[in-house]
Amino acid sequence: MNNNIKIVEDLLASYLASKNLEKEIIIEKPRQEGFGHLSTNLALLLAKDLKANPREIANEIISYIKEKDQQSFKEISLAGPGFINFTIANAQLHKIMTDVLTLKTNYGKSQPKNYTYNLEIVSANPTGFLHIGHARNGAIGDSVARILRFAGFNVQTEYYVNDAGNQINILAITVFTCYQTLLGKEVTPPEEAYKGDMYLDVAQKFVDKYQDKYVDLTYGEDYKLSDPVAHEIFRNESVALFLDIIKEQLKLFRVDIEYYSSEKAIYAGGKIDAVLEQYDKLGKTYHKDGALWLKTTDFGDEKDRVLVKNNGDYTYITPDLAVHNERLQRSKADHLVNFWGGDHHGYIIRMLAGLALLGYPKDILEIDMIQMVRLLKDGQEYKMSKRKGTAVWLIDLIEEIGVDPIRYMLSSKTPQSHMDLDVGLLKEHSSKNPVYYAQYATARCNSVLKQAAANNINFDDVSSFELLTTDKELNLLNDIDLFNRYVEYSAKMRQPHLICDYIQNITRQFHSYYNEFKVINLENLALTKQRLCFIQVVYQVLSNAFNLIGVDVMEKM
Repeated sequence: MNNNIKIVEDLLASYLASKNLEKEIIIEKPRQEGFGHLSTNLALLLAKDLKANPREIANEIISYIKEKDQQSFKEISLAGPGFINFTIANAQLHKIMTDVLTLKTNYGKSQPKNYTYNLEIVSANPTGFLHIGHARNGAIGDSVARILRFAGFNVQTEYYVNDAGNQINILAITVFTCYQTLLGKEVTPPEEAYKGDMYLDVAQKFVDKYQDKYVDLTYGEDYKLSDPVAHEIFRNESVALFLDIIKEQLKLFRVDIEYYSSEKAIYAGGKIDAVLEQYDKLGKTYHKDGALWLKTTDFGDEKDRVLVKNNGDYTYITPDLAVHNERLQRSKADHLVNFWGGDHHGYIIRMLAGLALLGYPKDILEIDMIQMVRLLKDGQEYKMSKRKGTAVWLIDLIEEIGVDPIRYMLSSKTPQSHMDLDVGLLKEHSSKNPVYYAQYATARCNSVLKQAAANNINFDDVSSFELLTTDKELNLLNDIDLFNRYVEYSAKMRQPHLICDYIQNITRQFHSYYNEFKVINLENLALTKQRLCFIQVVYQVLSNAFNLIGVDVMEKM
Protein backbone atom coordinates (compact mmCIF):
# COMPACT_ATOMS: atom_id res chain seq x y z
CA MET A 1 0.00 0.00 0.00
CA ASN A 2 1.40 3.36 -1.05
CA ASN A 3 2.02 5.66 1.87
CA ASN A 4 3.88 8.83 1.15
CA ILE A 5 4.39 9.74 4.77
CA LYS A 6 6.33 6.47 5.15
CA ILE A 7 8.52 7.43 2.19
CA VAL A 8 9.36 10.74 3.87
CA GLU A 9 9.96 9.02 7.23
CA ASP A 10 12.36 6.53 5.68
CA LEU A 11 14.33 9.26 3.91
CA LEU A 12 14.61 11.32 7.10
CA ALA A 13 15.63 8.21 9.05
CA SER A 14 18.30 7.55 6.44
CA TYR A 15 19.60 11.10 6.88
CA LEU A 16 19.74 10.66 10.67
CA ALA A 17 21.61 7.36 10.26
CA SER A 18 24.15 9.09 8.02
CA LYS A 19 24.83 11.48 10.90
CA ASN A 20 24.78 8.76 13.59
CA LEU A 21 21.88 10.56 15.22
CA GLU A 22 18.65 9.38 16.83
CA LYS A 23 15.70 11.70 16.95
CA GLU A 24 11.92 11.32 16.87
CA ILE A 25 10.68 12.05 13.37
CA ILE A 26 7.50 14.11 13.34
CA ILE A 27 5.67 14.53 10.05
CA GLU A 28 2.43 16.45 9.80
CA LYS A 29 0.10 17.83 7.23
CA PRO A 30 0.68 21.61 6.96
CA ARG A 31 -2.13 23.57 8.57
CA GLN A 32 -2.34 26.04 5.69
CA GLU A 33 -2.88 25.21 2.04
CA GLY A 34 -0.07 26.14 -0.30
CA PHE A 35 2.67 24.75 1.95
CA GLY A 36 2.84 21.32 0.38
CA HIS A 37 1.30 18.01 1.40
CA LEU A 38 3.58 17.07 4.32
CA SER A 39 5.89 18.95 6.67
CA THR A 40 8.58 18.19 9.25
CA ASN A 41 10.32 20.18 11.98
CA LEU A 42 13.31 17.80 12.12
CA ALA A 43 15.82 20.54 11.29
CA LEU A 44 14.64 22.56 14.29
CA LEU A 45 14.97 19.52 16.55
CA LEU A 46 18.52 18.85 15.32
CA ALA A 47 19.84 22.39 15.83
CA LYS A 48 21.17 21.67 19.32
CA ASP A 49 22.75 18.31 18.39
CA LEU A 50 24.43 19.64 15.24
CA LYS A 51 25.16 23.10 16.71
CA ALA A 52 24.00 24.70 13.50
CA ASN A 53 21.33 27.04 12.21
CA PRO A 54 18.05 25.13 11.58
CA ARG A 55 17.71 26.61 8.10
CA GLU A 56 21.18 25.38 7.18
CA ILE A 57 20.30 21.92 8.48
CA ALA A 58 17.02 22.01 6.57
CA ASN A 59 18.82 22.85 3.32
CA GLU A 60 21.24 19.98 3.94
CA ILE A 61 18.33 17.57 4.53
CA ILE A 62 16.63 18.80 1.36
CA SER A 63 19.76 18.22 -0.68
CA TYR A 64 20.19 14.75 0.83
CA ILE A 65 16.60 13.74 -0.01
CA LYS A 66 16.76 15.11 -3.55
CA GLU A 67 19.87 13.06 -4.17
CA LYS A 68 18.25 9.90 -2.78
CA ASP A 69 14.81 10.24 -4.39
CA GLN A 70 14.18 12.06 -7.65
CA GLN A 71 10.67 10.73 -8.29
CA SER A 72 8.49 11.04 -5.20
CA PHE A 73 8.38 14.82 -4.88
CA LYS A 74 7.29 17.69 -7.06
CA GLU A 75 8.93 20.12 -4.67
CA ILE A 76 10.77 20.19 -1.35
CA SER A 77 11.01 23.64 0.17
CA LEU A 78 12.27 25.46 3.23
CA ALA A 79 9.81 27.54 5.24
CA GLY A 80 10.07 29.81 8.25
CA PRO A 81 12.80 29.13 10.82
CA GLY A 82 13.54 25.63 9.47
CA PHE A 83 10.42 23.71 8.50
CA ILE A 84 10.68 21.44 5.48
CA ASN A 85 7.59 21.16 3.27
CA PHE A 86 7.08 18.29 0.84
CA THR A 87 4.84 18.52 -2.21
CA ILE A 88 4.26 14.97 -3.45
CA ALA A 89 4.62 14.32 -7.19
CA ASN A 90 1.39 13.84 -9.12
CA ALA A 91 2.35 10.35 -10.26
CA GLN A 92 3.08 9.35 -6.67
CA LEU A 93 -0.34 10.57 -5.55
CA HIS A 94 -1.99 8.78 -8.45
CA LYS A 95 -0.63 5.49 -7.12
CA ILE A 96 -3.05 5.92 -4.21
CA MET A 97 -5.90 5.58 -6.70
CA THR A 98 -4.63 2.16 -7.76
CA ASP A 99 -4.21 1.09 -4.14
CA VAL A 100 -7.77 1.98 -3.18
CA LEU A 101 -9.31 0.47 -6.31
CA THR A 102 -7.33 -2.73 -5.78
CA LEU A 103 -7.69 -3.17 -2.01
CA LYS A 104 -11.27 -1.85 -1.75
CA THR A 105 -12.65 -2.76 1.73
CA ASN A 106 -9.11 -3.59 2.89
CA TYR A 107 -7.72 -0.17 2.02
CA GLY A 108 -6.28 1.41 5.14
CA LYS A 109 -6.07 -1.92 6.94
CA SER A 110 -2.84 -2.80 8.76
CA GLN A 111 -0.92 -6.05 8.70
CA PRO A 112 -1.86 -8.58 11.44
CA LYS A 113 -0.28 -8.01 14.83
CA ASN A 114 0.27 -10.91 17.20
CA TYR A 115 -1.50 -9.15 20.07
CA THR A 116 -4.93 -9.70 21.61
CA TYR A 117 -7.23 -7.17 23.27
CA ASN A 118 -10.16 -8.15 25.48
CA LEU A 119 -12.70 -5.33 25.67
CA GLU A 120 -15.46 -5.14 28.26
CA ILE A 121 -18.25 -3.09 26.69
CA VAL A 122 -21.47 -1.64 28.21
CA SER A 123 -21.98 -4.19 31.07
CA ALA A 124 -25.18 -2.48 32.23
CA ASN A 125 -27.04 -4.20 35.06
CA PRO A 126 -29.72 -6.54 33.59
CA THR A 127 -32.43 -4.61 35.42
CA GLY A 128 -33.95 -2.53 32.62
CA PHE A 129 -33.50 -1.03 29.18
CA LEU A 130 -30.28 0.53 27.95
CA HIS A 131 -30.14 4.31 28.35
CA ILE A 132 -28.23 7.04 26.52
CA GLY A 133 -25.20 6.64 28.81
CA HIS A 134 -24.99 2.93 27.96
CA ALA A 135 -25.36 3.92 24.30
CA ARG A 136 -22.27 6.12 24.39
CA ASN A 137 -20.34 3.35 26.10
CA GLY A 138 -21.50 0.90 23.43
CA ALA A 139 -20.84 3.18 20.47
CA ILE A 140 -17.31 3.98 21.63
CA GLY A 141 -16.43 0.47 22.80
CA ASP A 142 -17.71 -1.21 19.64
CA SER A 143 -15.99 1.38 17.43
CA VAL A 144 -12.72 0.80 19.25
CA ALA A 145 -13.13 -2.95 18.64
CA ARG A 146 -13.67 -2.33 14.92
CA ILE A 147 -10.70 0.04 14.70
CA LEU A 148 -8.37 -2.29 16.58
CA ARG A 149 -9.29 -5.18 14.28
CA PHE A 150 -8.72 -3.00 11.22
CA ALA A 151 -5.36 -2.02 12.71
CA GLY A 152 -4.37 -5.70 12.79
CA PHE A 153 -5.09 -6.67 16.41
CA ASN A 154 -7.01 -9.69 17.64
CA VAL A 155 -10.03 -8.45 19.56
CA GLN A 156 -12.43 -10.15 21.97
CA THR A 157 -15.54 -8.36 23.23
CA GLU A 158 -17.50 -9.22 26.31
CA TYR A 159 -20.23 -8.04 28.62
CA TYR A 160 -20.09 -8.56 32.38
CA VAL A 161 -23.54 -9.39 33.73
CA ASN A 162 -24.03 -8.14 37.30
CA ASP A 163 -26.58 -10.80 38.19
CA ALA A 164 -25.67 -11.55 41.81
CA GLY A 165 -26.17 -8.37 43.84
CA ASN A 166 -29.05 -6.87 45.80
CA GLN A 167 -30.13 -4.95 42.69
CA ILE A 168 -31.38 -8.31 41.38
CA ASN A 169 -33.52 -8.78 44.48
CA ILE A 170 -35.00 -5.33 43.85
CA LEU A 171 -35.60 -6.31 40.22
CA ALA A 172 -37.39 -9.47 41.33
CA ILE A 173 -39.68 -7.51 43.67
CA THR A 174 -40.29 -4.84 41.00
CA VAL A 175 -41.44 -7.49 38.51
CA PHE A 176 -43.35 -9.36 41.23
CA THR A 177 -45.39 -6.30 42.27
CA CYS A 178 -46.11 -5.59 38.57
CA TYR A 179 -47.20 -9.23 38.26
CA GLN A 180 -49.60 -8.74 41.18
CA THR A 181 -50.92 -5.51 39.64
CA LEU A 182 -51.64 -7.23 36.33
CA LEU A 183 -53.61 -9.87 38.22
CA GLY A 184 -55.80 -7.19 39.82
CA LYS A 185 -54.18 -7.02 43.23
CA GLU A 186 -53.72 -3.57 44.76
CA VAL A 187 -50.08 -3.26 45.82
CA THR A 188 -47.67 -0.46 46.58
CA PRO A 189 -44.19 -1.20 45.20
CA PRO A 190 -41.27 -0.41 47.51
CA GLU A 191 -39.70 3.01 47.09
CA GLU A 192 -36.54 1.42 45.67
CA ALA A 193 -38.46 -0.41 42.91
CA TYR A 194 -37.43 0.34 39.33
CA LYS A 195 -39.70 2.64 37.34
CA GLY A 196 -41.06 2.23 33.84
CA ASP A 197 -43.67 0.43 31.76
CA MET A 198 -41.06 -2.14 30.70
CA TYR A 199 -41.51 -3.96 34.02
CA LEU A 200 -45.20 -4.47 33.34
CA ASP A 201 -44.28 -5.92 29.94
CA VAL A 202 -41.90 -8.40 31.57
CA ALA A 203 -44.37 -9.18 34.35
CA GLN A 204 -46.95 -10.11 31.71
CA LYS A 205 -44.70 -13.01 30.73
CA PHE A 206 -44.90 -14.29 34.31
CA VAL A 207 -48.69 -13.99 34.19
CA ASP A 208 -48.74 -15.93 30.93
CA LYS A 209 -46.48 -18.64 32.33
CA TYR A 210 -47.59 -18.99 35.95
CA GLN A 211 -51.09 -17.41 35.99
CA ASP A 212 -51.96 -16.51 39.62
CA LYS A 213 -49.74 -19.17 41.24
CA TYR A 214 -47.69 -16.61 43.20
CA VAL A 215 -50.11 -13.70 43.49
CA ASP A 216 -50.63 -14.00 47.26
CA LEU A 217 -46.96 -14.15 48.21
CA THR A 218 -45.41 -11.35 50.26
CA TYR A 219 -41.92 -9.95 50.55
CA GLY A 220 -39.81 -8.57 53.37
CA GLU A 221 -37.49 -5.63 53.96
CA ASP A 222 -34.66 -7.70 52.47
CA TYR A 223 -36.56 -7.66 49.12
CA LYS A 224 -37.04 -11.40 49.20
CA LEU A 225 -40.29 -13.24 48.56
CA SER A 226 -41.80 -15.35 51.33
CA ASP A 227 -41.32 -18.44 49.14
CA PRO A 228 -37.56 -18.92 48.45
CA VAL A 229 -38.22 -21.05 45.36
CA ALA A 230 -40.54 -18.41 43.90
CA HIS A 231 -38.01 -15.71 44.74
CA GLU A 232 -35.33 -17.52 42.71
CA ILE A 233 -37.79 -17.90 39.84
CA PHE A 234 -38.51 -14.16 39.78
CA ARG A 235 -34.80 -13.35 40.13
CA ASN A 236 -33.48 -15.69 37.47
CA GLU A 237 -36.23 -15.30 34.90
CA SER A 238 -36.37 -11.51 35.24
CA VAL A 239 -32.62 -11.32 34.62
CA ALA A 240 -32.88 -13.68 31.66
CA LEU A 241 -35.74 -11.69 30.10
CA PHE A 242 -34.02 -8.33 30.53
CA LEU A 243 -30.71 -9.72 29.30
CA ASP A 244 -32.48 -10.91 26.15
CA ILE A 245 -33.92 -7.40 25.72
CA ILE A 246 -30.46 -5.87 26.19
CA LYS A 247 -28.97 -8.24 23.63
CA GLU A 248 -31.67 -7.30 21.12
CA GLN A 249 -31.06 -3.58 21.71
CA LEU A 250 -27.29 -3.99 21.35
CA LYS A 251 -27.79 -5.89 18.10
CA LEU A 252 -30.09 -3.13 16.83
CA PHE A 253 -27.42 -0.60 17.81
CA ARG A 254 -24.79 -2.66 15.90
CA VAL A 255 -22.76 -3.46 19.02
CA ASP A 256 -21.24 -6.91 18.73
CA ILE A 257 -20.65 -8.77 22.01
CA GLU A 258 -19.03 -12.18 21.67
CA TYR A 259 -19.10 -13.37 25.28
CA TYR A 260 -21.37 -12.73 28.27
CA SER A 261 -19.77 -13.46 31.63
CA SER A 262 -21.88 -13.86 34.78
CA GLU A 263 -21.14 -12.57 38.27
CA LYS A 264 -23.46 -15.25 39.63
CA ALA A 265 -21.39 -17.95 37.90
CA ILE A 266 -18.25 -16.54 39.52
CA TYR A 267 -19.87 -17.05 42.94
CA ALA A 268 -21.22 -20.50 42.09
CA GLY A 269 -17.95 -21.67 40.58
CA GLY A 270 -15.88 -20.92 43.66
CA LYS A 271 -13.75 -18.40 41.75
CA ILE A 272 -13.90 -15.81 44.53
CA ASP A 273 -12.69 -18.19 47.22
CA ALA A 274 -9.91 -19.32 44.87
CA VAL A 275 -8.68 -15.73 44.47
CA LEU A 276 -8.81 -15.12 48.22
CA GLU A 277 -6.76 -18.27 48.76
CA GLN A 278 -4.26 -17.10 46.17
CA TYR A 279 -3.88 -13.73 47.91
CA ASP A 280 -3.39 -15.55 51.21
CA LYS A 281 -0.66 -17.81 49.78
CA LEU A 282 1.09 -14.77 48.36
CA GLY A 283 0.97 -13.03 51.74
CA LYS A 284 -1.02 -10.09 50.33
CA THR A 285 -3.87 -10.08 52.86
CA TYR A 286 -4.24 -9.54 56.58
CA HIS A 287 -7.03 -9.46 59.18
CA LYS A 288 -7.95 -6.31 61.05
CA ASP A 289 -11.11 -5.36 62.98
CA GLY A 290 -12.67 -8.67 61.98
CA ALA A 291 -12.32 -7.92 58.24
CA LEU A 292 -9.99 -9.28 55.56
CA TRP A 293 -7.81 -6.57 53.96
CA LEU A 294 -5.80 -6.50 50.72
CA LYS A 295 -2.43 -4.70 50.68
CA THR A 296 -3.25 -2.43 47.74
CA THR A 297 -1.00 0.31 49.11
CA ASP A 298 1.91 -1.85 47.90
CA PHE A 299 0.90 -0.76 44.38
CA GLY A 300 0.06 2.90 44.85
CA ASP A 301 -3.42 2.84 46.34
CA GLU A 302 -4.07 5.51 48.96
CA LYS A 303 -5.16 2.89 51.49
CA ASP A 304 -5.55 -0.87 51.78
CA ARG A 305 -8.95 -2.23 50.75
CA VAL A 306 -11.36 -4.55 52.52
CA LEU A 307 -12.12 -7.76 50.66
CA VAL A 308 -14.39 -9.40 53.24
CA LYS A 309 -16.36 -7.36 55.79
CA ASN A 310 -16.51 -8.31 59.45
CA ASN A 311 -20.00 -9.80 58.82
CA GLY A 312 -18.60 -12.13 56.15
CA ASP A 313 -19.96 -10.25 53.12
CA TYR A 314 -17.71 -9.49 50.17
CA THR A 315 -17.05 -5.89 49.27
CA TYR A 316 -17.76 -4.66 45.74
CA ILE A 317 -14.17 -5.11 44.59
CA THR A 318 -13.83 -8.78 45.59
CA PRO A 319 -15.99 -10.41 42.89
CA ASP A 320 -14.62 -7.88 40.37
CA LEU A 321 -11.06 -9.05 41.03
CA ALA A 322 -12.17 -12.67 40.69
CA VAL A 323 -13.94 -11.84 37.42
CA HIS A 324 -10.87 -10.18 35.94
CA ASN A 325 -8.63 -13.01 37.09
CA GLU A 326 -10.97 -15.52 35.44
CA ARG A 327 -11.13 -13.39 32.28
CA LEU A 328 -7.36 -13.22 31.96
CA GLN A 329 -7.02 -16.97 32.41
CA ARG A 330 -9.86 -17.74 29.98
CA SER A 331 -9.14 -15.21 27.25
CA LYS A 332 -5.32 -15.40 27.22
CA ALA A 333 -5.51 -11.75 26.19
CA ASP A 334 -2.41 -9.56 26.23
CA HIS A 335 -4.42 -6.56 27.37
CA LEU A 336 -7.79 -5.94 29.03
CA VAL A 337 -9.68 -2.71 28.45
CA ASN A 338 -12.89 -1.85 30.32
CA PHE A 339 -15.16 0.95 29.11
CA TRP A 340 -16.75 2.31 32.27
CA GLY A 341 -18.85 5.31 33.20
CA GLY A 342 -17.08 8.36 34.61
CA ASP A 343 -18.48 7.73 38.10
CA HIS A 344 -16.11 4.75 38.49
CA HIS A 345 -12.96 6.87 38.44
CA GLY A 346 -12.06 6.31 42.09
CA TYR A 347 -12.24 2.56 41.58
CA ILE A 348 -9.41 2.27 39.06
CA ILE A 349 -6.31 2.27 41.29
CA ARG A 350 -7.61 -0.43 43.61
CA MET A 351 -8.47 -2.67 40.64
CA LEU A 352 -5.01 -2.26 39.10
CA ALA A 353 -3.39 -2.87 42.48
CA GLY A 354 -5.51 -5.97 43.09
CA LEU A 355 -4.46 -7.55 39.78
CA ALA A 356 -0.82 -6.59 40.27
CA LEU A 357 -0.88 -8.34 43.65
CA LEU A 358 -1.95 -11.51 41.81
CA GLY A 359 1.23 -11.27 39.77
CA TYR A 360 -0.12 -9.70 36.58
CA PRO A 361 1.79 -6.87 34.85
CA LYS A 362 0.87 -3.42 36.17
CA ASP A 363 -0.52 -2.37 32.81
CA ILE A 364 -2.48 -5.56 32.01
CA LEU A 365 -5.75 -3.66 32.54
CA GLU A 366 -6.76 -0.19 31.41
CA ILE A 367 -10.05 1.45 32.21
CA ASP A 368 -11.31 4.03 29.74
CA MET A 369 -13.74 6.40 31.40
CA ILE A 370 -16.72 7.54 29.34
CA GLN A 371 -18.51 10.65 30.53
CA MET A 372 -22.21 11.39 30.62
CA VAL A 373 -24.46 12.53 27.79
CA ARG A 374 -27.14 15.20 28.01
CA LEU A 375 -29.90 15.38 25.43
CA LEU A 376 -30.85 18.83 24.13
CA LYS A 377 -33.58 20.19 21.88
CA ASP A 378 -33.99 23.87 21.05
CA GLY A 379 -31.30 24.63 23.61
CA GLN A 380 -33.16 22.94 26.45
CA GLU A 381 -32.60 19.60 28.14
CA TYR A 382 -34.84 17.07 26.46
CA LYS A 383 -36.78 14.39 28.35
CA MET A 384 -38.09 12.17 25.59
CA SER A 385 -38.83 8.75 27.09
CA LYS A 386 -42.12 7.29 25.90
CA ARG A 387 -41.66 4.33 28.24
CA LYS A 388 -41.64 6.38 31.46
CA GLY A 389 -39.01 6.07 34.15
CA THR A 390 -36.25 8.58 34.81
CA ALA A 391 -33.76 7.82 32.02
CA VAL A 392 -33.59 8.52 28.29
CA TRP A 393 -33.85 5.06 26.79
CA LEU A 394 -31.76 4.09 23.80
CA ILE A 395 -34.70 2.40 22.08
CA ASP A 396 -36.70 5.67 22.18
CA LEU A 397 -33.78 7.60 20.73
CA ILE A 398 -33.33 5.05 17.92
CA GLU A 399 -37.03 5.28 17.05
CA GLU A 400 -36.88 9.07 16.94
CA ILE A 401 -33.67 9.73 15.01
CA GLY A 402 -32.16 6.38 13.92
CA VAL A 403 -29.01 4.38 14.66
CA ASP A 404 -26.60 6.21 12.31
CA PRO A 405 -26.89 9.70 13.84
CA ILE A 406 -26.59 8.32 17.38
CA ARG A 407 -23.60 6.07 16.63
CA TYR A 408 -21.80 8.80 14.74
CA MET A 409 -22.33 11.61 17.23
CA LEU A 410 -21.63 9.52 20.33
CA SER A 411 -18.30 8.52 18.75
CA SER A 412 -17.45 12.01 17.49
CA LYS A 413 -16.19 13.51 20.75
CA THR A 414 -13.41 12.39 23.04
CA PRO A 415 -14.93 9.95 25.58
CA GLN A 416 -13.36 11.83 28.49
CA SER A 417 -15.51 14.92 27.86
CA HIS A 418 -19.14 15.44 28.83
CA MET A 419 -21.38 15.60 25.80
CA ASP A 420 -24.49 17.49 24.76
CA LEU A 421 -26.45 15.70 22.03
CA ASP A 422 -28.75 18.00 20.08
CA VAL A 423 -31.74 15.96 18.89
CA GLY A 424 -33.06 18.77 16.70
CA LEU A 425 -29.72 19.15 14.92
CA LEU A 426 -29.54 15.43 14.14
CA LYS A 427 -32.89 15.65 12.36
CA GLU A 428 -31.74 18.44 10.06
CA HIS A 429 -31.01 17.70 6.42
CA SER A 430 -28.33 20.31 6.08
CA SER A 431 -24.58 20.81 6.32
CA LYS A 432 -25.09 21.85 9.97
CA ASN A 433 -25.76 18.19 10.77
CA PRO A 434 -22.35 16.46 10.56
CA VAL A 435 -23.90 13.03 10.07
CA TYR A 436 -26.09 14.14 7.17
CA TYR A 437 -23.18 16.13 5.73
CA ALA A 438 -20.93 13.06 5.78
CA GLN A 439 -23.49 10.58 4.46
CA TYR A 440 -24.51 13.02 1.75
CA ALA A 441 -20.99 12.69 0.34
CA THR A 442 -21.39 8.95 -0.32
CA ALA A 443 -24.88 9.57 -1.70
CA ARG A 444 -23.43 12.11 -4.13
CA CYS A 445 -20.68 9.68 -5.13
CA ASN A 446 -23.24 6.98 -5.79
CA SER A 447 -25.41 9.38 -7.80
CA VAL A 448 -22.47 10.24 -10.09
CA LEU A 449 -21.62 6.57 -10.58
CA LYS A 450 -25.25 5.82 -11.47
CA GLN A 451 -25.22 8.65 -14.00
CA ALA A 452 -22.13 7.09 -15.56
CA ALA A 453 -23.90 3.75 -15.82
CA ALA A 454 -26.94 5.43 -17.35
CA ASN A 455 -24.66 6.95 -20.01
CA ASN A 456 -22.96 3.57 -20.59
CA ILE A 457 -19.59 4.93 -19.53
CA ASN A 458 -17.30 2.02 -18.69
CA PHE A 459 -14.23 3.07 -16.70
CA ASP A 460 -13.09 -0.34 -15.42
CA ASP A 461 -10.16 -0.34 -17.85
CA VAL A 462 -8.66 2.98 -16.69
CA SER A 463 -5.06 2.44 -15.61
CA SER A 464 -3.61 5.94 -15.76
CA PHE A 465 -4.70 9.00 -13.85
CA GLU A 466 -2.40 11.70 -15.25
CA LEU A 467 -5.35 13.99 -16.05
CA LEU A 468 -6.16 14.40 -12.34
CA THR A 469 -4.08 17.51 -11.76
CA THR A 470 -6.24 20.01 -9.85
CA ASP A 471 -5.14 20.97 -6.36
CA LYS A 472 -8.41 19.69 -4.91
CA GLU A 473 -7.92 16.27 -6.45
CA LEU A 474 -4.28 16.01 -5.40
CA ASN A 475 -4.87 17.33 -1.87
CA LEU A 476 -7.74 14.89 -1.38
CA LEU A 477 -5.56 12.01 -2.56
CA ASN A 478 -2.88 13.08 -0.10
CA ASP A 479 -5.39 12.88 2.76
CA ILE A 480 -6.73 9.55 1.51
CA ASP A 481 -3.14 8.31 1.71
CA LEU A 482 -3.17 9.24 5.41
CA PHE A 483 -6.14 6.98 6.22
CA ASN A 484 -4.04 4.15 7.64
CA ARG A 485 -2.17 6.63 9.86
CA TYR A 486 -5.49 7.77 11.32
CA VAL A 487 -6.49 4.13 11.85
CA GLU A 488 -3.22 3.30 13.62
CA TYR A 489 -3.30 6.39 15.83
CA SER A 490 -6.98 5.97 16.64
CA ALA A 491 -6.27 2.34 17.61
CA LYS A 492 -3.30 3.32 19.75
CA MET A 493 -5.26 6.02 21.61
CA ARG A 494 -8.61 4.15 21.54
CA GLN A 495 -10.26 7.34 20.31
CA PRO A 496 -12.92 6.81 17.60
CA HIS A 497 -13.50 10.54 17.30
CA LEU A 498 -10.28 10.72 15.26
CA ILE A 499 -11.99 8.64 12.56
CA CYS A 500 -14.97 11.01 12.68
CA ASP A 501 -12.57 13.94 12.26
CA TYR A 502 -11.06 12.17 9.25
CA ILE A 503 -14.51 11.60 7.75
CA GLN A 504 -15.39 15.28 8.14
CA ASN A 505 -12.12 16.31 6.51
CA ILE A 506 -12.61 14.06 3.47
CA THR A 507 -16.28 15.01 3.26
CA ARG A 508 -15.54 18.75 3.33
CA GLN A 509 -12.97 18.46 0.57
CA PHE A 510 -15.19 16.24 -1.56
CA HIS A 511 -18.22 18.55 -1.37
CA SER A 512 -15.99 21.47 -2.34
CA TYR A 513 -14.61 19.49 -5.29
CA TYR A 514 -18.06 18.31 -6.38
CA ASN A 515 -19.41 21.86 -6.37
CA GLU A 516 -16.52 23.20 -8.45
CA PHE A 517 -15.82 20.50 -11.03
CA LYS A 518 -17.97 18.67 -13.50
CA VAL A 519 -17.26 14.94 -13.33
CA ILE A 520 -19.18 13.63 -16.33
CA ASN A 521 -18.36 15.42 -19.58
CA LEU A 522 -19.30 13.39 -22.63
CA GLU A 523 -17.06 15.59 -24.77
CA ASN A 524 -13.98 14.57 -22.77
CA LEU A 525 -14.37 10.90 -21.96
CA ALA A 526 -10.72 10.40 -20.98
CA LEU A 527 -10.96 12.95 -18.16
CA THR A 528 -14.48 11.77 -17.29
CA LYS A 529 -13.34 8.19 -16.78
CA GLN A 530 -10.42 9.19 -14.58
CA ARG A 531 -12.68 11.42 -12.48
CA LEU A 532 -15.19 8.60 -12.14
CA CYS A 533 -12.36 6.47 -10.74
CA PHE A 534 -11.60 9.34 -8.37
CA ILE A 535 -15.25 9.39 -7.23
CA GLN A 536 -15.10 5.64 -6.68
CA VAL A 537 -11.98 6.08 -4.55
CA VAL A 538 -13.60 8.73 -2.35
CA TYR A 539 -16.70 6.54 -1.97
CA GLN A 540 -14.58 3.52 -0.96
CA VAL A 541 -12.49 5.34 1.63
CA LEU A 542 -15.53 6.97 3.22
CA SER A 543 -17.25 3.56 3.27
CA ASN A 544 -14.26 2.01 5.04
CA ALA A 545 -14.19 4.84 7.57
CA PHE A 546 -17.94 4.68 8.21
CA ASN A 547 -17.67 0.96 8.92
CA LEU A 548 -15.10 1.64 11.65
CA ILE A 549 -17.69 3.59 13.64
CA GLY A 550 -20.65 1.36 12.80
CA VAL A 551 -22.42 3.83 10.49
CA ASP A 552 -24.13 2.83 7.25
CA VAL A 553 -23.16 4.24 3.87
CA MET A 554 -26.01 6.15 2.24
CA GLU A 555 -26.62 5.37 -1.43
CA LYS A 556 -29.19 8.14 -1.79
CA MET A 557 -30.67 10.89 0.38
